[in-house]
Formats: sequence, structure tokens, C-alpha cells
Amino acid sequence: MQTTDYRYRLGWLDSRFWAVVLVTVYMLVAAGPAVLSVFFQPGGDEPVLVEIGFAAALTGFSLICLQVLLAGRFHGVDRPFGLDCVMNFHKAMGAFAACLLLAHPVLLALGFQSWGLFGLDTGWQVNLGKAALAIAIVGVPFSLTFLKLGVDYNIWRVIHKGMILIVLLGFLHGLFIGPDLRIPAVRWYWIGLFSVTAAVYLYRNIYVPRWGRRRFDITEVKQTTHDTWTLTFKPKDDGTIWRNPGQFMFVKFKRPGRKSEQHPFTIAAGPEDDDLLQATIKESGNFTNTIGQTKAGDQANIEAPYGRFSIAYHDVKEILFIAGGIGITPIMSMIRHLRDSGDQRPVKLIWGVKTEQDIVFRDELESLGANFEVTYVLSRPGEDWNGESGYVTAEVIDKYSKDMLRSADVFLCGPPVMMDKVIAALRKLRVDDKRIHYERFTI
Repeated sequence: MQTTDYRYRLGWLDSRFWAVVLVTVYMLVAAGPAVLSVFFQPGGDEPVLVEIGFAAALTGFSLICLQVLLAGRFHGVDRPFGLDCVMNFHKAMGAFAACLLLAHPVLLALGFQSWGLFGLDTGWQVNLGKAALAIAIVGVPFSLTFLKLGVDYNIWRVIHKGMILIVLLGFLHGLFIGPDLRIPAVRWYWIGLFSVTAAVYLYRNIYVPRWGRRRFDITEVKQTTHDTWTLTFKPKDDGTIWRNPGQFMFVKFKRPGRKSEQHPFTIAAGPEDDDLLQATIKESGNFTNTIGQTKAGDQANIEAPYGRFSIAYHDVKEILFIAGGIGITPIMSMIRHLRDSGDQRPVKLIWGVKTEQDIVFRDELESLGANFEVTYVLSRPGEDWNGESGYVTAEVIDKYSKDMLRSADVFLCGPPVMMDKVIAALRKLRVDDKRIHYERFTI
């Protein structure tokens, strides 16, 4: 059996060792102020609930600062985990940090047996903390639910960026009134953590948008189906673009007369085409509905690559791809890589689409070698359709891949509901979770 001799772009940043290092550093930074406070001032005279309340504030502030780093799209943070895992962790820790900050005044009130902190006659130092807490109480739930609320992404983006005020207000509140910050080690830790957070925020929101993204020319805009377009990007510096098959990029289009917005798209071209990037984009929203109006000669700023949804990270002998709709794009990148590198491992693709007209890349898929099989599953088949119809169910998966389910690794990409159902179907077919690979990237 011939396998690829293509050298995947893997390094120490992708290793489990680096993942352990990052987790360890994260925990140490988060707990740092509270640990230093206990170490340098053991056995405080305050009631236990008060001490816990101060520890909650110190830890909550540290976690809020770390949120800025988690959201920064740094490759050193993304590569060992995948950006979807990092962002899901970012959401969870944002909620946890807000709970700690909310617990802070409640625990102080219970410990001191006084609710004066919640009155209107507190000093400005206390009011800084109240303002930070108010932003957290409103901003965190809003950030987690804005999609369900139907709020426009650009409105959410502005509000979310404004939550840096929690860091500024919390820093000043602690600096001027926090008893633990009278300890020099805690005070300098507090100042250092704030300074690093501010630097990361300014780098991400001022430097990167202006100078930190690679610039590309859009050299081709091609309509691939009735509502799908493929765009080709060439770097202005004529350099190479390293990535692994299946990864994605953030693209900010520069189109005359149109507002510039950044969106994530899969890199559809295989990594062998290392002098260009491609994205196949379906018209499915306010922005993507205008993608066909993009013209060759327009420009784009791109950050790439991101994600771990790739055969590069898994030593597999047989490969089963399952796609839903435009979720074919990262899978197509991997298929093209397997073809272009002469890889002869057995590969099967089960692809659920609405209609026959939605089958992108059909000619390309059906011209692949004997080691490749494709099954289309149409949910809205026409009268002349003779293939599989319905949805990608356990029965369909078993029917078309039964001979490889015991050993194949499954790579899945599609709409969230479809992915949930397919994962349940694979488990029903006794496919080990370790052999099911997918990414869920949501804001």
C-alpha cells in the first residue's frame, strides 16, 4: 500500500508536550494572585467568606485577562488544540470568570454581614468594581447568546471588543482598594498581568488589522454551482503559503464600494498548491450572498492557517469522509492532497446535499482513482435521480462503508444538526470516538 511522502507541516507547537505546557501556564497565571496572597500573608484576620471573596476577585480578574490571549488567534495557542477548542474554552472560562466576579461582592457581604457594598453611597474605588461587574453580568450572557437573539455580528463584535473595559475597571478597582494588593508581589503581578493584557489587546486590534495580515490579490472568481463560487487568492509577496489539508483561513475582502468584513473560510486547494489559496463559498447570508459580485483584481487580507481538522494529525490506514452541504470544502482539500501526493489508501466519501445541482466538484470527484468511492445522498432528489436519497443515517453509512467501519478514521464536516446526528449514528455503529474527527467553529 502506497502512502503519501508529502511532509506535513508539523512541529513542536503541534505536540502534546506543548499542550501540557500551555495548560500548566494557564493554570499558574489564573491562580497566581490568589496563591501569592496566601503565600505572603497566610492566616489573614478576615472571616473565611471574606478571604474566599477576595480570592474569587483575584482569580476572576486573572481569567478575564487570559480571555484576551485566548481570543487572539495566536498560532502557538491554536496549533496544539485547534481554534474551535480554544474558542469553546474561551466561552466557558468567560462564564466562569463572570461567576467569580459576581461571587466577590456577595461573599464579602455575607462575610462582613453587611450589604452596604450594594448601596449608592460607596466610594469611587468601589464604583469602579461595580461598573466592571455590571459589564460582565450583561456582556458575558449577551456574547454567549447573541446568535440566538438574532443580533447582527458586527454589533456583537463592537460590544465584545468593548468588554476590555472589564479589565481596565477591574485593574483600577483592585489597585486602589484591594487589600491583597498591598502585598508587593501581588501588586506587581497585578500590574504585570494588566500590562501584558493591554499589549496583547492593542496588538490584536490595532497592529494586526493594519499591518499584521498577509495581503493577497484575487486572481479568479468562478461560479461552480447555481449558488456557489470559488475564489483564488495569490499573495502579493509571491511567497509560499504553508498549511495542512483541511485547515481554514480568515479573509477580509477589500472590494471597492463595499464594507470590509472578515470571515472564516476553508482553504479548498490542497497544500501542494503552495503559491495560492482557494475558497469555495456558498451564498448563505448577508455577506456571502454578495460573494459573486467579487471581481478578479479585488484584494484581500488573510490570516492563515488555522484548525486541526486534517488527516495530517492522524496516522490512519483507511479514510471515510462524511460531508453535509458546503462542509465538503475541507474534505475536498484533503482529497486533493491525497490525489496530488499519489496516496493510494482506501478512501470513501458519503456526501449529503439537497439537490443534484448542489453537487460541487462532481466532475473532479468522479475522475479520481480506483481507491476512491463517492456516494451522494440527496434530501430533495429530482424525478430522474437514481442514487441514494434521504439523509446520512446509520443505515446509509453502514450500507456504503460497512467493510471499513471497523478500522477507518472518520472525518466529518457539515451543519451542526447534521453533525450531531451523524456522530450519534457512528456511535450506534460502534465507531470509537477516537476515530471520529471534526471541528465545530462558531463565534
